[in-house]
Amino acid sequence: MADQKESVDGNEKARLGIVGLLKAVALISVVVLVEVVAASMLVPTAQDAESTARKLAAAQQGQLEVDGNSAANESGNAPPITDKETLEVDLGRYNVTRYNPENDTTLIVDFELFGVVLADEEPDFASHFEKNKVRLREQVIMTLGGADTTDLTDAELGLLKRRILEKTNRALGKPLVQEVLFSKFNFVER
Repeated sequence: MADQKESVDGNEKARLGIVGLLKAVALISVVVLVEVVAASMLVPTAQDAESTARKLAAAQQGQLEVDGNSAANESGNAPPITDKETLEVDLGRYNVTRYNPENDTTLIVDFELFGVVLADEEPDFASHFEKNKVRLREQVIMTLGGADTTDLTDAELGLLKRRILEKTNRALGKPLVQEVLFSKFNFVER
């Protein structure tokens, strides 16, 4: 009889231990889920980030009011970054191949990259570009290597353009490139 009572008490303790463990796992799961939902609501979209970047750049050049009121044109687009004459410069042709061991796929990205520079800064750009050509190329390749497939499927490639623009200007040592443009952009995931 005593053995039976000890057996029942042992089973009850085990059941209570499992229930406690399940409660702890459920609580942690709920907390993580709430944090993920909150974070996804707070993270801006690529379009929001690009719009904010354009407004900030325009504000620094005196084209927007400081209080945040936009000087957007009638079509609702962001104002042009500058009214000065610009030129397109060739930043190279790229073919980036990246293997992802997690899902055993290879991503191949092929494109031509151009930059927009102010016409009066073109000689300065050419000098800096020639000195830092390899560094700039490495930054573009590293940016593409770290890009998600969702970044590559964005119709406007906004996030990639912003990242490449930032890294290009950093590699040049001066903010000479106003905008980057893709030509013949193709990517294949196998």
